[in-house]
Amino acid sequence: MKTFHKLIPLALLGAFATHASAQSSVTLYGLISAGVGYATNQSGKNAWQALSGTNQNPRWGLKGKEDLGGGLSAIFQLENGFNVMTGTASQNGREFGRQAYVGLSDKHYGTLTMGRQYDAIHDYLGPVIIASNGVNIGDNDNGYNDIRVQNSVKYVSPDYRGLKATAQYGFSNATGFNDNNAYSFGVGYEHGPLRWSAVYAQYNHPYSSTNQDGAISNDYASSLLIFDKSATSAAAYAKKQRIAGTGGFYTVGHAQFAALFTDVHYDYLDNSHLHLQNYGINVVYTVTPSFLLGAAYGYTSGKYDVINKDPKWHQVNLQADYFLSKRTDVALTVIVQQAAGDADHAQIFAYSRSTSNRQMIATLGMRHLF
Repeated sequence: MKTFHKLIPLALLGAFATHASAQSSVTLYGLISAGVGYATNQSGKNAWQALSGTNQNPRWGLKGKEDLGGGLSAIFQLENGFNVMTGTASQNGREFGRQAYVGLSDKHYGTLTMGRQYDAIHDYLGPVIIASNGVNIGDNDNGYNDIRVQNSVKYVSPDYRGLKATAQYGFSNATGFNDNNAYSFGVGYEHGPLRWSAVYAQYNHPYSSTNQDGAISNDYASSLLIFDKSATSAAAYAKKQRIAGTGGFYTVGHAQFAALFTDVHYDYLDNSHLHLQNYGINVVYTVTPSFLLGAAYGYTSGKYDVINKDPKWHQVNLQADYFLSKRTDVALTVIVQQAAGDADHAQIFAYSRSTSNRQMIATLGMRHLF
């Protein structure tokens, strides 16, 4: 009898664990992409390269959901970025540099999360950038999500007749309220063949010298972000970056058309300023369910006030993408960029700058989802 009484709590614990397991789920997922590429005029020389992330940046992650009853759930997501060719972690070596958050989701009231997260630009305009198979020069509008927001609280509304909204605030975690804080807002509408969005984001003193672990950390120091420092002083980061944009998709038959406009202002610590405007159009045509063709054109116009220069860049992106299965595809991508106006060199995103006003890259890569 004594042994029986000892077994009762264990049996109850086992029953509770079985019940909890039935109400919870954790998913392991990921994406691996790699290939080879040829680039003209990288610092004056052509180059063949083995490349990580030719089709999409590699990552793996865990995401989970627990049903708390009444339409309320606890959620989390942890996502790591890595380089396939070297096996090293991306996002400055962070274990979960792409995303790391926890929160609550309610089917009636929306979702509230806290942690290191994407801003509203990624959520609403990121898909338009990805569909173009290219990035606006220097990712100046963060459409390619090179900047994540730390210490952030984010709210996403439920879908109401195709309308959804997002608000996010990244705390400075310092006594100086504006010493490296950030916020973003977005609204999107989807109905039938139309998807359209509008966003605004602002970063105040990003990667501040007195508070480098605020809302925007060393993501902002990346060499990929070629406009984060003043043109007149290499030591002067932006004291404020403001991004406003709108864009979306419209589907006609087998063709999906997309358009994008973003307006970007940099105010630097040396009191110089840069104003950039990005325009983009693209189309993806489904030849067969397994074969897609894409073409895009992007134009960036800039204005420096102190040095009185007006740089401009034109870019054309072409891609043929073939799916071997639902989870595996191979793609050939060609990107050509032409510098114009006062811009004295081309620089396709993630490649070294050209010594002339033109640069071209071609990549052949594969992607596998799991």
